Amino acid sequence: MNDLYLIENSKVLKNLLGIKEEEELDVAEAELSRANMMLLYENGFSDFSSNGICYIHKELFGDVYEWAGQYRKINIQKREKILAGKSVWYSNNEDIEKDLETAWKNINAVDWDKLSKDQFAKNVARLFPAIWQVHPFREGNTRTVVMLITFFVEHYGYYFDQELISANAGYVRNSFVLASLGEYSEYEDLETILCDAICTEPVEYSAEEAQDNKTEKYSKYDNGDYEPTKHEYIE
Repeated sequence: MNDLYLIENSKVLKNLLGIKEEEELDVAEAELSRANMMLLYENGFSDFSSNGICYIHKELFGDVYEWAGQYRKINIQKREKILAGKSVWYSNNEDIEKDLETAWKNINAVDWDKLSKDQFAKNVARLFPAIWQVHPFREGNTRTVVMLITFFVEHYGYYFDQELISANAGYVRNSFVLASLGEYSEYEDLETILCDAICTEPVEYSAEEAQDNKTEKYSKYDNGDYEPTKHEYIE
């Protein structure tokens, strides 16, 4: 079985835009998903379930991929520089629904209303990586989970610094990787940035901060030499 999501004899994902060049698709996907993210945020969301995750993914990527909002039908891996080229073990495609149910069961077991802000952030950092590790979609999983967390945080009365997360995308993804290693998982990095991103007051951005993000809150996070890589099909 080949990767059914790729254009034949190509490494480019099949797409609704008719794009056949990888870099061009990356740019178009980023721009469209960003615009759709803003629309989705304006419309609101409260379906914290596996169906809700599919809805978010379809809203973000439905203009680009026919399979947006649908669980992947193949197994994938992604070589991580932070893991010396190894991949997190994502769910097998036939186990996606079951593994998501387990993740939601653990999330729903928490009495979120009774937690302090720091406790809230730490629980998000420890429980939501299980959804990310499932990696239910062929592409766009991290953005979908970050959007899910945004809605979840604000559903419980907090504010979420989306700019902080966006400006440190490499740090955030590496944090999810480190938090998805089973018994070797490390949650500190994700806890730290979530504690900063989850706020009790509305997040306001000055013109200078919006331009260069050089405040102390932003500058302590280092994306390093993070370079995104593509998911690969595996048997």
